[in-house]
Amino acid sequence: MSNHATNAHLEALREEVRATNSRLTPQERAHLESLLDDLAADRAAADAPGTATSLNHAAERFEVRYPSLAAALRNLGVSLANIGI
Repeated sequence: MSNHATNAHLEALREEVRATNSRLTPQERAHLESLLDDLAADRAAADAPGTATSLNHAAERFEVRYPSLAAALRNLGVSLANIGI
């Protein structure tokens, strides 16, 4: 992820996950941790095709119970799509 806005969206997502963490079920927490680990483990993996789609699918999953978390996921997905990922 080379785009400054994308890095800002990633950090906003991390903040939202921290803020929401206590209300997440263990399965929800594991899903988000896996997604964040994938993004953080290898910056090149975040540039892989399908990452934005994965983020959008996660946003759909969390939309009803955690709208601000879903928004953060979508923002990062849009940011990645805007830089061609």
